[in-house]
Amino acid sequence: MNVQAWFKGSRMASVVWLALAMAPLAAGCQVEVADDAPESIVSESSEVRGGGGHEGLVCGGFAGIACERGFFCDYDIKAQCGAGDQTGVCAPIPEACTQVYNPVCGCDGRTYSNACAANAAGVSVASRGKCDAPS
Repeated sequence: MNVQAWFKGSRMASVVWLALAMAPLAAGCQVEVADDAPESIVSESSEVRGGGGHEGLVCGGFAGIACERGFFCDYDIKAQCGAGDQTGVCAPIPEACTQVYNPVCGCDGRTYSNACAANAAGVSVASRGKCDAPS
């Protein structure tokens, strides 16, 4: 029996073929990091990476991607708190804020004393100024 005929008629050959085809995907990408680097490397890229979770990763949108604990989804004011499938970027929740009064309306409809106070509550800023009173 030649090899082609064996591949066509053998279920085991199909399993082996599939396993070999998937091996590069299972191996993944490995990067070696040197701890003794003489200087830090700063990326000038403004690319937003997908995935949700850590600082700088995409969040919100149609999929409703959440950030990990300690982060909140920071939307640009023009993104209208994620309306219309707009995405934000995961940002760390501030631990301390100034007491400067510069009111903002949070994406939760509450007025906060400033943008940092809203972010400390895990809320992105919807607009500058106080929230409109409910009708």
